[in-house]
Amino acid sequence: MNSNGTARRVVVGYVSSGDGDPALDWAQAEAKRREIPLVMLVASGVEYFTAPEMSAVPPWRDEVTAKLVHEAKSYAAKATGVAISVESRPRSPAASLVDASANAELVVVGRHEQSAIGEAFWGSTSAQVAAHASCPVVVVDRPVCGDSTAPIVVAVDGSDQGRAALEFAFQWSSDVAAPLVAVHAWWLDIPNHLSDSWLPDPMVEGVENGAQTVLDDSLAPWIEKFPDVVVRKILTRQYPVEAVLDAAGNAQVIVVGSRGRGGFVGLLLGSVSQGLLHDTGRACPLVVVHAAD
Repeated sequence: MNSNGTARRVVVGYVSSGDGDPALDWAQAEAKRREIPLVMLVASGVEYFTAPEMSAVPPWRDEVTAKLVHEAKSYAAKATGVAISVESRPRSPAASLVDASANAELVVVGRHEQSAIGEAFWGSTSAQVAAHASCPVVVVDRPVCGDSTAPIVVAVDGSDQGRAALEFAFQWSSDVAAPLVAVHAWWLDIPNHLSDSWLPDPMVEGVENGAQTVLDDSLAPWIEKFPDVVVRKILTRQYPVEAVLDAAGNAQVIVVGSRGRGGFVGLLLGSVSQGLLHDTGRACPLVVVHAAD
């Protein structure tokens, strides 16, 4: 068990044959690195509120579930180096993974787990899980090279969610002896027909100095706690999503808080986490971290 009482296991959504599934491959490798079990979660249900024209229990559900469970168990039986179990739940993939997150160290989801119905009503499975899960959620879009020496990139914004992301990122960097790149972006919304010359220099300098303070103050306690982690600070005048993606060209993972300082109270995913989640050019897995309640 973790210090917060949750089970030490990685949960990954399973939707098809294990061959060539980037999310499953990544989850298995991470469970092996952490020396904890992996759970392949099969969920073929459809939530009634996302598809009111369908019955609560589609007639094809049992057949599909049985097929997926058989595939998952066959895959698990062949795996080496990590204990793999298979669980089946009658709810939708998103709801099942959110439920499982209450008893997991990580939840891993792939973008292939989207459904047309879910996308139309509530967004992709990955977005739903990232917004509502009780533990960090890793979204794996494509095959990963697996270079454990590549940097960990973390978005810094000074919020509670951002502090949770920093703790997660520093711990990961320390565990794998990888450098950490901390990115804090600032910008000024200036009308298109105007330039910086329209603003007094002290105003621009004041905003930049304030951003530098946020970056330094946010990192200070974690640098002290993890003196073994090599940290590179990036302060840039860009929109945050662009800044993080620019810094993550060769990263092994991006870590971001679920919602930053600019979000409305009650908003479960902020604009930065949503932007990174849905960016098709992102080359590495994305970890979305919530602050503890």
